[in-house]
Amino acid sequence: MKLVHSELRPQIVNIIESLPEYDGYLLSAIGNRYGDIYETHLEWAKNSRLNHTKAGDAIPDGFLETI
Repeated sequence: MKLVHSELRPQIVNIIESLPEYDGYLLSAIGNRYGDIYETHLEWAKNSRLNHTKAGDAIPDGFLETI
């Protein structure tokens, strides 16, 4: 097993990237198959649950009640 790992390790990224997978399956902070890392991070930020509130505004839920 160690021999197989030592042989595959240098090429494993190329092997994985050669598989025709949808980018949503393999979430990576280094981007997608097109290399657009900034667009990927922007979409993650837009779809983050921290950016979705009950009122639909930028004020976090419970902020006005607490402050």
